[in-house]
Amino acid sequence: MAGPMQPDPGEMHIDASSVVLKFVDDADLPRMLKLRDKVDKAMDNILVLTPAQIAQAGLNVDDMDRLRANISDYRKVSMFLAAARQMAENLQQTSFCLGHEIAAQIGEISSQARRRARVSPARGEILNALTHLIDYQVAPAKKGLATKAKAKKSSEQGAGQAAVVAPIAKAAVRAEEVAEQEEAGPASVAS
Repeated sequence: MAGPMQPDPGEMHIDASSVVLKFVDDADLPRMLKLRDKVDKAMDNILVLTPAQIAQAGLNVDDMDRLRANISDYRKVSMFLAAARQMAENLQQTSFCLGHEIAAQIGEISSQARRRARVSPARGEILNALTHLIDYQVAPAKKGLATKAKAKKSSEQGAGQAAVVAPIAKAAVRAEEVAEQEEAGPASVAS
């Protein structure tokens, strides 16, 4: 670990403030020259040239200095890019893991709230407080029921081949029942 100014892939602190960013319009990207394989050997060759060799080859010293500065910047950007790609991948995986945990917890909280609402005299208050959460949780079941109804309707009308519809799980049917009860509101609570 060389630090945030010279990060290794996988480091979580990257300080690329020393890099002068350049921007290219998307339309201009295809016209840009690309570096090919073995460019590192060519760049190393330029970096080790002595002033005598530069003069003997008749090369402009200022051009060589600019080229060497660009090579240095290119290698610095490549170092930051490798570290940033690894960081982005790590952050994406962390996002997936957190999303998985959140989805599981939302499912459990939603189930708990619906169970509590079934036996509580304050059913409407419980369900109203968690309306968005429960709507989120039962959305796939509602979509499945709508798809099943659409397939059944199209098969009854004889429009095309008979649709093969997988049976809906008991939990999905129960979720729809709960959703219908929620829509009816607290007035539908049996006394």
